[in-house]
Amino acid sequence: MLGIALILLTAIQPVAQTAAPDEVKDALVHAEALYYGARFSESIALLTRVDDSLKTQPGRLQDKINTKLRLALAYIGMNDTAKAKSLLIDLYTLDPNYVLDPQQFSPKVITVANEARTDQTKVQCQAAQTDAKAYLESGKNAALLDLMRSMKRKCTALAAMEQEAADSLYKTGMLAYKRGEFGTALANFEATVALAPQHELALQYIDLIQSKQQVNQDRLLLQWQREFDARQLPAAAADYRQIVASSNGRTTAQVTHVTTEYRKALMTLVESWNRTCASGDAAAINAIRGQISELLPEPAFGEDIRAQMTVCEPTKNAGTTTDVRTETVEKVTPAASAATCLEMQTQLVLARLKTRVDPVITNDIRYYLKNNSEMSVRAKAKISENGDVTVISIQESNPILTSSIRNALVQWKFTPIRDQNGPRCVETEIPILIKLAR
Repeated sequence: MLGIALILLTAIQPVAQTAAPDEVKDALVHAEALYYGARFSESIALLTRVDDSLKTQPGRLQDKINTKLRLALAYIGMNDTAKAKSLLIDLYTLDPNYVLDPQQFSPKVITVANEARTDQTKVQCQAAQTDAKAYLESGKNAALLDLMRSMKRKCTALAAMEQEAADSLYKTGMLAYKRGEFGTALANFEATVALAPQHELALQYIDLIQSKQQVNQDRLLLQWQREFDARQLPAAAADYRQIVASSNGRTTAQVTHVTTEYRKALMTLVESWNRTCASGDAAAINAIRGQISELLPEPAFGEDIRAQMTVCEPTKNAGTTTDVRTETVEKVTPAASAATCLEMQTQLVLARLKTRVDPVITNDIRYYLKNNSEMSVRAKAKISENGDVTVISIQESNPILTSSIRNALVQWKFTPIRDQNGPRCVETEIPILIKLAR
């Protein structure tokens, strides 16, 4: 008897905050012994400490489930079905597919478990309805469709929302279509059809928009080809961005064609760079660097190809260092050192731009600009060795506009700049064009 008493006394001692798996299993065994001895209060006290310990630990799903189940059974033994139901709801939250075997548990336990599952489903459905309405109002169509697919079989109320959601998406699509926002309209019409496959008007507008986009992309492709062949690269880059934007994330034939042509041209320049780099011809290296910078339709284009560029050794007579992987030649004066920031031209810096954030144009800024639809502002900035931006000064007197520009610039990200000493910080001027939509 003394031995049994010692075992039980040990079992109800506080469980360590980070109990080891074996300690948890031992505690569960002891709690089960207490349960079958009808010592429900002692079993609950022990299991509650185990449950609190497991809440702070990642993983260990099975231990958490077993603890919740043992606690629920002990509370049923105490005739506290409300608490037992709450614990079973927690269990089903941990594992929605968990099932109690009617052959192993009493009808009372199965009844409480079924009530808990029903209550949990109600809570889930209410949350799903709230989320669905929020997704619909905020235009998060993909999230809405995923939620509908996963939950509508369980939630009759959510399934009943399908037609309402489809009608709302169709109306949103029509408003976007009338504004000429065909990409947004198409996304809403496609979401409409996903919910209501036989929605004839949405299907018709999808065909109409896709036809318009096809014609527009064909027109842009012809225009891009003329400009690309004539080496009017800034104009060609603008057309490229329009082609990509009008494809709505799809890999169309037009996107594939222009991307392939750019990659071919870039590969040719990279191969030329690598050959010229070995010769140490600084003038030729500078020329190729300029051609690469001019060719790129966007800063991040062809990073895999540019990664194949070799690092040029410093030339003896030009005092230059070239890191071709970042597409530039950096002028380093004899007094410069690794601790000194490089002075770099704007064009060379912007060729390294990876992430760009535009300034937020508030009503106060619009009032300040008044009738000026465009305004150019120059900011002096420091780019760290990691490519982060610190604004040194901005050539603008309006504090609201200055603050908006500063907040945007510090979110820009550049490819790190290197020379023979490794990563370097850079000081440069960055032009910001403020353009008001009419």
